[in-house]
Amino acid sequence: MSYDSTKIFTNDYYCTDKHGGILSIDLKNLHKNYKNISSVASKSITSATVKSNGYGLGLDKVAKTFYSAGCRVFFVSHLSEAIILNDAIESKNITIYVLNGLPKNSIDEYIKEGFRPVIGSLDELHDWVNYSDKKKLPPIALNIETGFTRLGLYPNDLIKVASVIKSKKNINISLIMSHLACAEDKNSNMNVEQLILFKKAAEIFPNVPRSICNSAGLFCGENYHLELVRPGISLYGGYEGIYKRVELHPVVSLHAPIIQVKEVSNGVRIGYGSTYKFNKKTLVGLVSIGYADGLIRSLSTSDDNKYGADLFVNGIKTPIVGRISMDITAIDLTNVPSENCKRGELVEILGPNQNIDQLSKNAGTISYEMLSRLGSRFKRVYND
Repeated sequence: MSYDSTKIFTNDYYCTDKHGGILSIDLKNLHKNYKNISSVASKSITSATVKSNGYGLGLDKVAKTFYSAGCRVFFVSHLSEAIILNDAIESKNITIYVLNGLPKNSIDEYIKEGFRPVIGSLDELHDWVNYSDKKKLPPIALNIETGFTRLGLYPNDLIKVASVIKSKKNINISLIMSHLACAEDKNSNMNVEQLILFKKAAEIFPNVPRSICNSAGLFCGENYHLELVRPGISLYGGYEGIYKRVELHPVVSLHAPIIQVKEVSNGVRIGYGSTYKFNKKTLVGLVSIGYADGLIRSLSTSDDNKYGADLFVNGIKTPIVGRISMDITAIDLTNVPSENCKRGELVEILGPNQNIDQLSKNAGTISYEMLSRLGSRFKRVYND
C-alpha cells in the first residue's frame, strides 16, 4: 500500500528539540472496536481492560473513549491506575476492578473510592474479612485458579471461602472470574477443561456474574462469554484481521524522523558489535527511534540474520540494518526515491503498511508487549 506520511503530519508537526517520534492514536477506531466487540458478545456485559496505562496509549484518553462507547466496567492492574481512571471520568457511574488484588494496608483507599479488589488468595480474603466488622466495604471479585497457575483461589478452598463470606453480612461478591491460559489456540483442550472447572467452581456462588474471557477467549465460542467479557488487546487493534466474526480497526500508527542520511561502501560494518557488513554500496538512513522507545532489539540484523523487519518510507520497504541501539535504528534506503531520502523524512514503524501484530511477530514477541512498551518520548497525537 502506498502511503504518504505528509498527508497526516506536516513538517511543522515534528519538533526536533522535543520528541523522537510521533505516536498517533485513533480514538474513533478505538470506539468502533469496543462497539464491534460488544456486538460479538451481545448477551454479555463488555468491560474494558485498561491496565498498563491503557496498553501504553494513555489511560485517561482511552478510558474516556470506552466510556463514550458505553463501557461502564473497567479492569486495571494496580490501585494507582484505578485512581487515575476514576479521576479521568467525571461521571462516577462506573465499576473499577483491580486485578492484582489487595496490597497491604490499602483497604481504606478501596473504601474511599469504591474500587473493587479482585481477591486471589486466602491471605487477601482474610484481611478483607477482618476489616468488614469495622466499616462498610465495596463489593469484591473472586479470582479462581483453573489452570493458569498465577493469581487465584484454588477450587478446593471455595467451600471454606463461601462459608466465611456467608458469616459476614458486610461482604458482597459482585463477580467470579478466572483466566484462560491457551485462548489464542481455540482448539486447545485446555480451554474446555478450564471452562468446565470454572463453571463447576462458580456454582458455589449462585447468581453471581461470571467472567473467563479475555480478547482471544471471545472468539472461542459464545459458551465462553458468560455474563461478562474482559477484552484487552483487541480493543487496541491487536488481532486485527485474525478473527472474521468481528471487524477490528487499527488504533496506533508510529512514525519517527530520519536524522541523517549517509552512503556507505561495500564491506563497511555498522552499529554496536559491527555485526552487520554491507555487501554493496548502500544508502543508509539513521532513524530517531531505538529500544528505549520500545522498538525491540530482537529486530536487529547481523551477518547471520539478514532480516529483522521492514520500516517504510513513503510506502516503500526499508529493511533494518545492524543492531537497534537505545536511540537510533539504521535502515536501508536504497530503493527509496531520492526526494524522500532526506533529514526530517518521516519513517513509518506502525501504520497502513505494518500493523502491531506483524511487527510483534517479526520481533518474536506478542502485540501486548510491543504496544505496552512504546516509549514515553513520543509526541502523542489523539485523533478523534
